[in-house]
Amino acid sequence: MRYLLPLTTYDASLPAQPWTNEWVVLSATIAEAEDSDIIVPVFKAVIKNPGISGIVTGSSRYYALVDDGEELARGKMLSIPASLGGARVEMEFHCKPPSSDDVLQVAADALRTGEVDYDPDAPAADRDAAEAYDPLFQSRDPSDDPASALVGRPEVWRWDRKTLAITRSHLTDGAVLHDIGRNGLAKQGSDGPSLKIGQPPKSTAQLRISASWTQEAKGRQTVSISDTVTSFSWQDFQQGFPHPGDSIGSNTGWTFYSASIDGVADAALSTFLLNGDRFGWAKNGHVKCRPKTVSFSLCAAFDYRQQRQEHVLLSLRGGVQDVLYDEQSKSPVETIDLAQLTIDNVTPEWLYEDPDTFERMHYDVGDEVLASDRAWTCLIAHDATDDFLVRDPVSGVALWERRDKRAPLKDAKSPKFFDTDRGIRAIRHALRRLYRNVLKQSRCAEVSFEVEWSLGKHITCADACRVEHPLIPGGEATGKVTSVTAQIAEGGSRSVSVTISCADGDGSAAPVGGPGQEETAGIVYVRTTPGVKEPVNAYGLAAKSPRVYSIVNDWTVQEAAGNSAALAGEDPVVALGQYPTQLRLAFDPIAEQDVIVRRLSVTTRPVFIPRGINLTPEV
Repeated sequence: MRYLLPLTTYDASLPAQPWTNEWVVLSATIAEAEDSDIIVPVFKAVIKNPGISGIVTGSSRYYALVDDGEELARGKMLSIPASLGGARVEMEFHCKPPSSDDVLQVAADALRTGEVDYDPDAPAADRDAAEAYDPLFQSRDPSDDPASALVGRPEVWRWDRKTLAITRSHLTDGAVLHDIGRNGLAKQGSDGPSLKIGQPPKSTAQLRISASWTQEAKGRQTVSISDTVTSFSWQDFQQGFPHPGDSIGSNTGWTFYSASIDGVADAALSTFLLNGDRFGWAKNGHVKCRPKTVSFSLCAAFDYRQQRQEHVLLSLRGGVQDVLYDEQSKSPVETIDLAQLTIDNVTPEWLYEDPDTFERMHYDVGDEVLASDRAWTCLIAHDATDDFLVRDPVSGVALWERRDKRAPLKDAKSPKFFDTDRGIRAIRHALRRLYRNVLKQSRCAEVSFEVEWSLGKHITCADACRVEHPLIPGGEATGKVTSVTAQIAEGGSRSVSVTISCADGDGSAAPVGGPGQEETAGIVYVRTTPGVKEPVNAYGLAAKSPRVYSIVNDWTVQEAAGNSAALAGEDPVVALGQYPTQLRLAFDPIAEQDVIVRRLSVTTRPVFIPRGINLTPEV
């Protein structure tokens, strides 16, 4: 007998026997298929019409489909049937737990590794999570797309049709391998299993990732200038002395961080002869002038900005069979533009209320948010204040503590990205994405067949199957189950239809890395990195010396001019004013240039693709 048994909760045990025959199943179908990155098993059951009251009462409950005392699947009624007028009614159930979207989101978020301290030379197990997921490839908030958590893993999500737990299933490797052989196939026509060949992958798959950022160096020099100058025109020198923020040159990127007159003191008197009739009665007399010694300090500031771009072309060679002998061996190049490198892409914005439920947000100790253009960590559990406040307005207790933002490129002065540890993580994640696509495309051979009920009723899309038949190329095929349908017809006949997707690997072994090669998830590759163009050494600006630093026309020059004028019968005081004391300061310009573009490349050794079927047995 077959029953639909009501469950008290989605994970409850089956009720004790005897079971009533009110919901006896006349016929049933259980199906699951990998038609997306989230496999949701469903089952349908045809029962005697219990009436609208019975349907409505049971619509909010979970039911288990039981056949001969064995549970085959459980789930919640999808909807009330559209037609309730006949003697029979078909019920449809989805094998998912309550709040399944939240459950899946939690599982996906557990795989989302944010900005962490990444060591590319660490053991593979320690860096696996960071390489499998990279927020630089995602939108600001990817939580609405649980499939995005698996783009760097050769897996899909799957709901277990018995436990209703969310699991991950490999694209080519099954949790269980059902060796059906030839005897396990159900009796069918002479045609045997059906074989469908799709588009096989190219021998080389390509992907280009691009990063754009602004290289920035902003600050003050580490060494300031403290000097003195003695001048007869010290007042003019003071009045013309620069102020903080004044430019040093025109569009050079240099300004004065600080500029101050620290003191003015008397210097020794200088005596000049008054020679000539123009001085009248003062002829052959003397005039005395006192210069002043001016003490001053200067410190320069720099502001360097340079637009940069880096492009990495990844070429992943797959160990696949050349099925079509295609002369075009490379796939079209897809381009992915990474998120901004210098901003925090992973920390959420502070919110007063949940945007979906409009409930007031509650923050726990350790929660991280962005607010007021800064990053913060929660110190005390609290409900959100009306506005973001660092301290409680009543008690004054600190609610938040400021921390550094989690930007992928922490050092804004860096003229390169993909050579850094963080950039290497991005490259390795891109290789994993590319490998996942190639592995999925390699399952180009679909073999469909029917198996005996005793074996087929336990087959799911988490498993793999191996079958034998003379009409299959090479005589056998092994592949991941991508579709399975178990049917129980009215009267008791049973059948199970299975489709497996077989990878067209060429049988080559997995590569082993050697000197000068790197590895991630079994992908062995070589990076080609050209030199970095650095018109300005951003790291050296703080200690850079001025190209020109001098004092023009100090008191010695002025005094000599005054004495020369006196000997020529001219006014020495006027001559002093003709040679004003000036400060000359110049730095090499650090103005921005056009966008600096750098191109890198990554080439892999042939990656391992399972040989699930021999599509070229005669070769």
